[in-house]
Amino acid sequence: MNLYKNLTSALKEREDVKAIKLSLKGTFPLELFDLLNLEEVYLEGECENFPDKIKGWEKLKILSIKWEKFKGDLSPVFSLPSLESLKIIETPIKTFLLPLGKINAPLRLLTIKSCGLQKLPEEISMFTKLQEFHLPGNQLTSLPFAFKELHQLRRLNLDSNSFKVFPDLIKSMKTLTHLSIDGNSFDEDEKARIQREFHIWPN
Repeated sequence: MNLYKNLTSALKEREDVKAIKLSLKGTFPLELFDLLNLEEVYLEGECENFPDKIKGWEKLKILSIKWEKFKGDLSPVFSLPSLESLKIIETPIKTFLLPLGKINAPLRLLTIKSCGLQKLPEEISMFTKLQEFHLPGNQLTSLPFAFKELHQLRRLNLDSNSFKVFPDLIKSMKTLTHLSIDGNSFDEDEKARIQREFHIWPN
């Protein structure tokens, strides 16, 4: 912890520090929130938790997390008022929670890749600015009904999940211009239906 404390103390003296990449282990160092001008944060390593509340990072636009031994909850990141791009990669999260009512993060790009994700919350519709949603390598079998309320979504990646039936609600999403759904568990009849109705051929 002293290492991170010394690092953040040194960086705080440089107000122009806008990006940082760190490998963390164990407990998340709260001192990182003291770097108030950060716009990009890239975190890797073996961190196991994330704080319940974020105090700082008001200017953060890009956050990338890759923690293979994570055991906690990442929902506090959705409170960041400037966050436009969030990538969560190979970080165990079977599901994630969203606050009731409203989220602060104006997300345009959200990636949750190879995280063991099994379910998306109905509150997903609160991502009103989301344009790209990448969910490859998870365990999704369906999409919540509210998914079709993502009225600005243009690109969707559902590769290598556990879908047995094509999520038909996607058909009503008029803004969607790119869809990838390869590597799922469609049988031959469902593949034929997809090809016939949607002109998509899943591998």
